Amino acid sequence: MKKILIPIAVIAAGASAYLYQQQAESDNVLSYVPADTPFFTGQLTPFPIKDYIASAPNLIDPKHPIHIEPLYGEESPSIHFLTNLLSTYEDSLKDADLLASNFGLADEIRAYMYTLGLLPVLKVEVANPQAIWDLLDKNEQETGFTHTESELKGLKYRVYPMVEDDKGEPINLIIAQSKGMLTITLQSSFVSDDLLAMALGLKKPSKSLADTHILEDIIQQHQFTDSSVGFINHVEIIKGLTSEDDNQLARQLTEMTKDEDTAFQLLHSAACKQELRGIAQNWPRTAFGYTQMDINKEQSTLGFAAVLESKNQPILNALKTLRGYIPNYTQNFDDNVIATSIGLDVSQLSSALTDIWANLKNPRFQCEPLADIQYQIDASGESLAMLGMGSSMAADVKGISSAIFDYSVSQNNDQPHLESLDALLAVHVKNPVALFNSIKLFVPDLQQIDLTNNGPAVSLNKVIPISARLNLDPQMAIKGDHFVIYNGNKGLQEAEKLSLETLSAEGLYQLSFDTKKILTPIADAVELAGEIIPEEAMFLKDYDTRMNINVDINDQGIRLDSTMNHKAAEE
Repeated sequence: MKKILIPIAVIAAGASAYLYQQQAESDNVLSYVPADTPFFTGQLTPFPIKDYIASAPNLIDPKHPIHIEPLYGEESPSIHFLTNLLSTYEDSLKDADLLASNFGLADEIRAYMYTLGLLPVLKVEVANPQAIWDLLDKNEQETGFTHTESELKGLKYRVYPMVEDDKGEPINLIIAQSKGMLTITLQSSFVSDDLLAMALGLKKPSKSLADTHILEDIIQQHQFTDSSVGFINHVEIIKGLTSEDDNQLARQLTEMTKDEDTAFQLLHSAACKQELRGIAQNWPRTAFGYTQMDINKEQSTLGFAAVLESKNQPILNALKTLRGYIPNYTQNFDDNVIATSIGLDVSQLSSALTDIWANLKNPRFQCEPLADIQYQIDASGESLAMLGMGSSMAADVKGISSAIFDYSVSQNNDQPHLESLDALLAVHVKNPVALFNSIKLFVPDLQQIDLTNNGPAVSLNKVIPISARLNLDPQMAIKGDHFVIYNGNKGLQEAEKLSLETLSAEGLYQLSFDTKKILTPIADAVELAGEIIPEEAMFLKDYDTRMNINVDINDQGIRLDSTMNHKAAEE
């Protein structure tokens, strides 16, 4: 027993030490991020960058890099320097090992981006600091754009003069490395030595993110993983806009605009300060982070979510009443070419919009910009009433959805021809027979057609003649609580499944698609037409990516979820 327990104890101790080290390394960076930062995003646990690059299809063909010089009226050494670095990055994307070698990256990295007020700061872990200097030196030699070297509190850093601001003051790119961490930031007239020292990790703020539970609370509140998390702090942004020195952002804006008459002065009024800050307290933050991270060299799946947080319960409650039906067939990107659904309880539309408008109109604002917005809301009351009247005609509708499950293209008389199409369009409604009979009153061609619940389908060709060359025979039917138009066997199968699904409030919007299934038949059609696919677009044929996007409302706010899966291109 003792022989078994000793190895277990050693492994447990090693694992504890490792986890402590991971947290300590993240905390070391967080200790230099002010708690009042307006923006932060951080990869808190090591991200397998090499495996991800290996599994990810290229958005840009490495053989045909995009050049941004033409976007500028005249070429400057600084722009040439940056585009040269971009070209190196694009070229490195074709090989994960090359990317790691060129940029000195380890197999797994942490990275952080945040602002010190207005000042952006990017930090990335590097395994080989010399590779960064070699890369910069190489680009300097190729472009003739050089740096100067400065030192602050014993840390040497590079200064690259980029542009001038509207006052003729230089804006410099700052690049430094210390203890395996690359730091990239800017230097301008509002950046003091103390602020630069904080950006370079040489001085801690009086209260840092590491001193708070902000990140932990976000992760717990929104069910994110602890691998990556970020936020936009609306409260601190509004505080910066409505004061002269209430936070770091405010002090920077005050310094930058001290000799100018700006709109900020209007926002500094007592009314604007109180009312804008009240709105910010109701909509305090946008939080985002990973919900899933499964990565290997063959394929990667990443789940991401963003939440516009709200404490405005009247608006949230009104929005939640609008949630409608999202069918199962739109939620699985593995089974579709593309599928989408809008969930909307039309019966609640008028009352929900009335509640939202009432909340936006009260209390009456004294702050001039807010008062102008309320005036526009008042003027839209007639349109709101008309929308309410229109929605009453479709009060039983709970959503609408559609999908293309499969399609193929063949050649006919030397021209591309739609060989097959499996698709479905569905309206989800409490009483679809009554809805169809109502539509018949406005469409004379439908008056001779009778549809019954789960009865026989009727060819749409009887209403709208479709050219035989299209090889389509769409069918109309009613399946349970769903009015459907489908084409093909898969369309029929999914329509039959709908008859088993009952209407329930499940969300607002859903989209899923598979890029390879979308693009492959299009590429086939181009080739069958005798056209030549441009070489720079050929790589899109192997772009093997699927994505799922969902928008919903919950007690925390308005939430967007997305899941992306991609596979490495086949050799």
